[in-house]
Amino acid sequence: MANSTSINPFRLALTIGIFALILFLIFKFGIIGLLVVLFSLFLIRYEHPKSTSRIMAEDALPIDMPRTGGEGKSVVVVGGGISGLSAAKYLIQAGCDVTLLERREIVGGNNDPYLENGEHHATTVIITLPAQQPHYLHLCREYGIEQTPHEFEDLKGSIVFEDRELNTKMGSGMGGFLKFIYREATLKELIDGFIIYWKFYRQYRLRPESAKSVADVLGKRLVNSTVFTHFYMPWVGINTWCRFEDVERQPAHVFASFIFEYALTVTIRDKTHKYKEDYWCVLDGRLIHKLRDRLLANERYDQHLNTNVTEITRNTDGGLTIQAEGGKHWECDAVVVATQPVQALPILREVAPKRLTEELDKWKQMDCYVLFHTDFSDIGNRPWLHQTHKNKTTGKYYITNTIKPRMGDLNAKYLITFVYNTENYLDFREHHMDESTIVKLYEPKLPIFNLENSIDRNTVWREIDAECTDVFWTQACRSGLQYHNNGIVSAKRVVRRVLGHDW
Repeated sequence: MANSTSINPFRLALTIGIFALILFLIFKFGIIGLLVVLFSLFLIRYEHPKSTSRIMAEDALPIDMPRTGGEGKSVVVVGGGISGLSAAKYLIQAGCDVTLLERREIVGGNNDPYLENGEHHATTVIITLPAQQPHYLHLCREYGIEQTPHEFEDLKGSIVFEDRELNTKMGSGMGGFLKFIYREATLKELIDGFIIYWKFYRQYRLRPESAKSVADVLGKRLVNSTVFTHFYMPWVGINTWCRFEDVERQPAHVFASFIFEYALTVTIRDKTHKYKEDYWCVLDGRLIHKLRDRLLANERYDQHLNTNVTEITRNTDGGLTIQAEGGKHWECDAVVVATQPVQALPILREVAPKRLTEELDKWKQMDCYVLFHTDFSDIGNRPWLHQTHKNKTTGKYYITNTIKPRMGDLNAKYLITFVYNTENYLDFREHHMDESTIVKLYEPKLPIFNLENSIDRNTVWREIDAECTDVFWTQACRSGLQYHNNGIVSAKRVVRRVLGHDW
């Protein structure tokens, strides 16, 4: 198998071109040219110590997980998504007895693949970039799961720009992306696009995380520009759960993190990545199912589905009682609640530290609709299609992303379309697709990042976890964008605290 360090012809040509430009500036403009070059290199290399980029780097570092210390300790995990399953795995690894309680009839949380004849079709969560998500990558390696690249780098997708389509390639790096953009965008769109790009880069890497929203950073003109409305929002907003009504409350650094961490990657986080692990890969249900199966095979693990936890109480002997609907209850030494903040708060409010419940109070939730269907009328044989629509009832813009479960599959049978908010889902279903093609509807709930819950996250959660003694909370959204890596790293940190260790 080829190694990812093999020479990329385009990158080599780009490097030679940049080197030639540097020499030209120095010879042509002398000391001024040299200063311009040095300043540019400084901007490229500089990273503010409190920036999102630095926090992402911290989240990518290995975490030493204990293999002892939990013997004789009973722990209940509430929630069977990636966070809960990961927490259960590492608690079992340390010697704990673990009972996992899941409200639904299956584990997996928002990762709910469509299974057909033993084949996994990604649905609610479909993309991972393993080299940027080391904790996810190394857990996959531990279980022998090989990555499945989307293999769409040479295929053009489309972003619908009002009365026209902008066709470009995603997943082929900055150069491949820009090569198609400059051919099809107007000069004004190019200028606005690069200004927006620079403003977001500054928030991601050069500034500390702050309470500045997308609208604050861009200003009224840019946030209402064609390029932001019809390009950045369907490309980035759909992936950071930012609706048009959220641009005044979603932190700019959260929005920017998708661009520079996953789409147009600035720094590769895991230097051990193998061939294609630094490309966009399919995120299906294989890791979830491996975690589930390994846990079920362990005699110190017990799992209960269709179990809705209603209350957690402290006993006089210092232990905890976990109560569920139907009169079921479990006694334990500690509990890890691994559900969305809105679901966690009611059962934690009376027993968790006040600082924890106050933080959970900052999270709201949005409705997301994922249509698994066979309507190829708009997308054709393209790998993806980003669109901005105007709701015929409300008159407001909303964004959709239609995508193949594996984007490079030219013979794909199914498509996925993401829509946020009930009124927009109903509008899209009525006016933009053939309802007879819908195979299945998924309705995951997504936490909303805002200016109160998404600043200097690691400092906040390190302090909160330090206050917890027997009642803990973990979830992917604790450390930024809600992807599998975040769920795993957050679970690792909480498990270390359960076992009496620092992060």
